[in-house]
Amino acid sequence: MNMIITPFSQLTPDNIFIAAESFTGHKFDGTLTPYNSYVNRVFGLTDESGKNFIIKFYRPGRWTAQSILDEHCFLQDCYESEIPVVTPLPAAGISESPVTAVAPTLAEIEGIYFSVFSRLSARTFDIYHDSDWIRTGSAVGRLHCAAEKHAAQNRLQCTPQQTTEPYIRMLLKNKLITPQLVPEFIQICDTALDYIEEGYESCFGLPDNSGIYHTPLFHRIHGDCHRGNILEQYHLSSPANSDMEENGIITFIDFDDMMTGPAIQDLWLLLPGYRKDSMHELNLLLEGYEEFAGKSIRSQIPLIEGLRFMRNIYFLAWTAIQYYDKGFADRNPGWGTKAFWETELEDMKTQLDVIISESRT
Repeated sequence: MNMIITPFSQLTPDNIFIAAESFTGHKFDGTLTPYNSYVNRVFGLTDESGKNFIIKFYRPGRWTAQSILDEHCFLQDCYESEIPVVTPLPAAGISESPVTAVAPTLAEIEGIYFSVFSRLSARTFDIYHDSDWIRTGSAVGRLHCAAEKHAAQNRLQCTPQQTTEPYIRMLLKNKLITPQLVPEFIQICDTALDYIEEGYESCFGLPDNSGIYHTPLFHRIHGDCHRGNILEQYHLSSPANSDMEENGIITFIDFDDMMTGPAIQDLWLLLPGYRKDSMHELNLLLEGYEEFAGKSIRSQIPLIEGLRFMRNIYFLAWTAIQYYDKGFADRNPGWGTKAFWETELEDMKTQLDVIISESRT
């Protein structure tokens, strides 16, 4: 993976409105609300009738059109299973250059893929009580039942071979790490990957020569299922077989990081701390999960701290890829300095110690 320089330089306000109006066939009132997005660019717009939309521009070079459509397929499968998600809208008819139709729910402008969604009226879902943990687990279980309907042929597997090792190589290749700290970085990563791969082998067997796992225990997952990507809707009709009407409807958003992998990935990010300190919450999540998924994934619990290490590398790499974006230094002061990498390595060593400790229990 190579560094991508100023990938959104063509994404001017004029082009945003051209894209939205051409895709939807609506006229917009001229207001543009930027939303926080880790990798992509996401904006809120309102048409002249007062209807609200979200337009999402996918970071160039990150996903192919086919991999984006894998995301859209997953969302459609969830919708058809009456799982609350926000599905991409079909184009009303692309009518204006430089917009090009790619698929019914995907278009392109100035080399940037984009989709349009209805804006959801909901609030952040806060997990306070045991019952909240159980129904969150239930919601993830229902999500995974829909996930098993189809495969995501063009998405990564959540494995050390596909979603960790390439990012480590990218960081090293682009010489982003302070040179005198590189040997320590390599040593920590190599040791952690040995433990993580051993854990994967214990759960799923060995991968093939390309690093691909062939196991029925892998299926589509959200991939980034933290609390910020779970909302709660009220005053809407609850989906069939839902126990959430009284409390509000748990709704999943932002499937951009969807992949294929172990189910536990969509649960551990919700925990308040390390696995050993969060067993009460994890057991409640699994109680709800097993009720709807109809299966146990408790054999995957030992993977959690390794998955946390993998996510740390993933976050570092995708932050690095934005290094040359406009405003990056303002948003990430001190990123890439020696002090920055010293802190990161200390965190990585701490996480490695947790992995080693858990492997001995």
